[in-house]
Amino acid sequence: MRRGWSFAAVAALVLTANCGSGETTTPTRSVTPPSIITPPNEPDAVELTVQGVLDGRTVLLSDGTKIVIDGLAAAEECWAAAATAFTKAFLLDKPVRVERLDEQPGGEAALQLLDGTEYALFAVSQGVLRGDAPHDPAFGAAEATATRTGLGLWGAPCLGQAKVPTPPAPPTTTTPPRTSSTPAPTYGCTVTYRVARRWQNGFHAEVTIANTGNTPVVGWTLRWTFTRGETVTDTWNTKIEQSGADVKATDVAASATIPAGGTQWLRFNATQGWESPVPRAFTLNDRPCDLKSA
Repeated sequence: MRRGWSFAAVAALVLTANCGSGETTTPTRSVTPPSIITPPNEPDAVELTVQGVLDGRTVLLSDGTKIVIDGLAAAEECWAAAATAFTKAFLLDKPVRVERLDEQPGGEAALQLLDGTEYALFAVSQGVLRGDAPHDPAFGAAEATATRTGLGLWGAPCLGQAKVPTPPAPPTTTTPPRTSSTPAPTYGCTVTYRVARRWQNGFHAEVTIANTGNTPVVGWTLRWTFTRGETVTDTWNTKIEQSGADVKATDVAASATIPAGGTQWLRFNATQGWESPVPRAFTLNDRPCDLKSA
């Protein structure tokens, strides 16, 4: 009861006070400021240096961290070594911009060269690695170009296969047994006769014997006939016997063999009455020779 009276009295007092003032009270409208939508923070790119290359897409940076380059698929066995070598040649000790996409150790990060080139896209365009961004049209176009032109992993020896294709086994061929056939021996000779010097009542002659057959001549006798009373007086590389106009020249130890296709020579001095024409015919071991004028 007390508690209820007191409440009624207080209410009456408040009402009386408001009515007696003669003023109209306007209710105050509370205003809430609009919310500000903060866009998500973009990861910041930092400039670092590549200090190590573990494979074609994994590098160590100068801040001591390791990253996997975003956009590149892991290398297959066939092109793994070539991809690592390319990445070392292109990135090792080079400054780059790194935008981390994953803060976990060894996470993925986008990597750009200082000139703005995106390394992953460049590597795919050169056939170094395959792309790992199938829905990115830029990567699709880069890989299509490398495939069409046969660059890197798309050329030999990989041809886009994870392992080097095994070449087909060569067809088995049977080699027929070789039959040794010895050609029949042939014989032939050509004689070159030249008077090298003349003096009063004498001359010096040079004779060359060419073996045109396919068999060596071992031990030889060369015959001819003078026609103007010539007489042999001195010889070189041969022994000469003369009976009238008939001359027989034989080999000495140093000139005993005329190899097939080879030559042998002899020289002699002779006296003459007036002039000494070239003999008309020569035989070697009783076989006629062709005569060649010098």
